[in-house]
Amino acid sequence: MLITSKGKNALKFMVNLSLHKDSGYMKLKKIALEEELSEKYLEQIVSYLLKAGKVRSTRGNNGGYQLIKEPKDYTVGEIIKCLEGDLAPSECVRRDGPICERREKCFCYPLWEKLDLALNEVLEQTTLQDLIDWKINDKKGA
Repeated sequence: MLITSKGKNALKFMVNLSLHKDSGYMKLKKIALEEELSEKYLEQIVSYLLKAGKVRSTRGNNGGYQLIKEPKDYTVGEIIKCLEGDLAPSECVRRDGPICERREKCFCYPLWEKLDLALNEVLEQTTLQDLIDWKINDKKGA
């Protein structure tokens, strides 16, 4: 399981929107500058988030992007999965794949299953607000 740059940058984009949630719609250009990403590349990422209903957009002078929900209501897992799909550590435990024919005989299958459960538990229990709070608390401790 490897989270690609698209998944990581989708999280950066969503955290950025979270930090500016009271500022109205955010311009993609501004976010791209703040996150040091290509605007064209960020457009590709945002298209997945729009299709998945994670953000809304509007056109015009005051246009841009905005969260639909509060940061505490988005899990890291739901955001990453919009771009990455299933994040299983092995093909044999993928939710969208075929059932492993050898799982009853395989000594490793329980390991892959436990890893998959642990990974998904962390991703589904961690919110955008958690990411923000962790960073703020980290800075206070520094």
